Amino acid sequence: METANRNEKDLKSIVFSALSEIKQKLGSGLERESPDKLRSRLLDIVRGEHNWQIHVGSDGLELDNKILIERQLLSQLGEKFPQDPFTIYFRRTQADAKGNKQAPTSPVSINTSPNPFGINVRKRPIPEVKNIIVVASGKGGVGKSTVSTNLAISLGKLGHKVGLMDADVYGPSGPTMLGTKGPMEIDEDGKLIPLIAHNVKVVSFGFLSDAYHPVIWRGPLVSKAIEQLCFDVAWKELDILVIDLPPGTGDVQLSLIESLPIEGAVIVSTPQDVALIDAHKALSMFNNLNVPVFGMVENMSVFACPNCGHEEHIFGEGGGEDFSKQRNIPILAKIPLDASIRMACDTGQPISLQKRRPQAKAFSMLAEKIALSISNHSAEH
Repeated sequence: METANRNEKDLKSIVFSALSEIKQKLGSGLERESPDKLRSRLLDIVRGEHNWQIHVGSDGLELDNKILIERQLLSQLGEKFPQDPFTIYFRRTQADAKGNKQAPTSPVSINTSPNPFGINVRKRPIPEVKNIIVVASGKGGVGKSTVSTNLAISLGKLGHKVGLMDADVYGPSGPTMLGTKGPMEIDEDGKLIPLIAHNVKVVSFGFLSDAYHPVIWRGPLVSKAIEQLCFDVAWKELDILVIDLPPGTGDVQLSLIESLPIEGAVIVSTPQDVALIDAHKALSMFNNLNVPVFGMVENMSVFACPNCGHEEHIFGEGGGEDFSKQRNIPILAKIPLDASIRMACDTGQPISLQKRRPQAKAFSMLAEKIALSISNHSAEH
C-alpha cells in the first residue's frame, strides 16, 4: 500500500487487527475484553505534519500494559509501513477517582526502521547529547562499572563535556564509586538535574532509591525507568554520554540499545573462560543490532605482587587475545587486578583522578582510543 493511498480507515482496520493480536499476550491488560470493547480502545487516528498519531484509550491499563501495547503496535506498524513514523498516545476516556481526565501522553515522535530481526527499531536522540557510548558485559562481577566510571573521568580530563548514566536499576554503583549522594533536584521544566562529580555529570537510580532496599520491578517498569533517566534529565551540551549498562543481554539492554543512536560499545571481561563466554553473547547482541563495537577491555588482566613484583594471572592468561582474534575486535586496554583501583572506587576517588599512578594511565590511554574512535566514526557519517 502506497503512502499516498493510505487513509485513516485503512489504518483503523490494521490497528484493530494488531490490538486483537496483542489481546492474546499475557500482561497486555486486554486479555478479557470483547471485540466491541477492544474496538472502542481505538479513539482516533490523525495524520500529523510528520507522523501518524494513534490515540488509544488507557482506562484500566497499568504502566507495564501500556508499554507492552505501545511496543507491539509500533513493531507491527513498522513491519507493514517501514517508511512511516508513528506515535502512540494514551488517553483516559472516563474521569479517574479524583474527577480528572488524563491528557494524552506519549514520547516525542520518532522515526522507524526495521532491524535485522524484523522488529521495529525506534531511534530517538537525547537532546543536546552529541555522542552516546555504552559499556557492557555479558555477566556481572567483571568490573564494568569501574571501567565506565574511570573512562568517563578520563574522557573529561581530555577536555570533553562528559556525562555518566548508571543504568543498573537493580544494583547501582555510581553513587559509591563517585562519592556522591542524591537526591537530584528538578529544574523549571520538570527535568532531573544531574549531580556533578569530578567534572562529570552523573545520573544514577541510586540517587533516587534507598541503598538498603532492593528494587523489585519487572522488565517493562525497569525499561521505562531507564528511558526516563535518558530523556527526563537536563543533560545540557554533552560531548559524550557514557552509559554503564546492566550486565546481561536481556530485555532491558535490548530496549535501551534499540531506542538510542549509539556511536559504539565497549565490551568488558576478565580473561576467565566463564566471563568470556558471556562476553561473546554481549558482542553478538551488538552485532545483531548493528551497533559498532570499539573493542574490548580485559579487566583484572594480571596481578603484580606489590612486595616482590611477581606477576600472577589469577583469572587466566591469553583469554583476551583469543577473544580478540576470534571476533576480530581490538583489545583497547588491559587493566591490572590492583587493590588501589578497588580502594579508590570504594572511597569515591577513582584511580583515574591520580594521573601519576600507572593504573590511571591505562584508563587515560583507553579514553584516548575511545575519543579517536568516536571522531573517526563521526567523520565517516
